[in-house]
Amino acid sequence: MGDRISQVLFEVKRKSIHVIPGFAAIPIVVWLGKHVAIPIAVFFLALYTLNELYLKGIVKFKAPIAYQTYRIMARREEVEKRYFTGTIYFWTMTVAVIVLLEPVKAAATVMVSSLGDAAAAITGKAFPNPRNPLNRGKSIAGSIAMFAVSLLSCIVAGISVKTSLIVALLATVTEALTTISVLDELTVPVVTATTLWLL
Repeated sequence: MGDRISQVLFEVKRKSIHVIPGFAAIPIVVWLGKHVAIPIAVFFLALYTLNELYLKGIVKFKAPIAYQTYRIMARREEVEKRYFTGTIYFWTMTVAVIVLLEPVKAAATVMVSSLGDAAAAITGKAFPNPRNPLNRGKSIAGSIAMFAVSLLSCIVAGISVKTSLIVALLATVTEALTTISVLDELTVPVVTATTLWLL
């Protein structure tokens, strides 16, 4: 029990940073517009790219913000193998969706990827059983949380309820089927953005 609590607390600590772009998506992407949102997203992509280069020993200085984030969010494997590529995937996709989608759909995509993923991770650590039949490494509770938060995120962003239900369902299935954790920073926004673009 104590081990599970420590895992949940660690996940809460990690995801407290992961949710920031999700909460900032509507104010920055929708209210301020692409001309503000794109440079901000590119800036963070550059910082996390520099951080990855530092971790690989290619550059010798620690990128501000990105390195501090790495110290808080990195899993044991990421610390041992010195990589943090999930953040690069996240910010690459964030730049792409802001450029390619209308602001409301771009904000919804970022919110699903940020807030939905965080809800799934924290809830999955808190309630690891029963396991998800789509992926035994994940839990039913985590997927329910992913669906609920993704649905709410889309509705809050201004997407219709019908479309939000479809997006939330596909994002949840995608997250569950993604067996390598860092890759859901690619798969979830790709599926979410594509679905919103088609609908």
